[in-house]
Amino acid sequence: MFKPLLWSFRWKDLDVTSDKDDIILNTINEGTLAHWRWIIDTYGKKTIRKTLEKRLASELHPESKNLARVVFDIKKFRYVR
Repeated sequence: MFKPLLWSFRWKDLDVTSDKDDIILNTINEGTLAHWRWIIDTYGKKTIRKTLEKRLASELHPESKNLARVVFDIKKFRYVR
């Protein structure tokens, strides 16, 4: 289910815990509603919010960023100065 979203990873080496930030980011950008539900069930909204708040806003697609802001109650994203 996630292979198309995580194409740049070695699938056999992927770890749900240590690769969480990249899994969350790729899922927010490219995932379906089913993918979003999985990361919410797996990591929780609070963890996803914290992960997205520390990533650069430019790493997110504009439409994904807007939806994530609403779903995960994100107050601000990081921007390059």
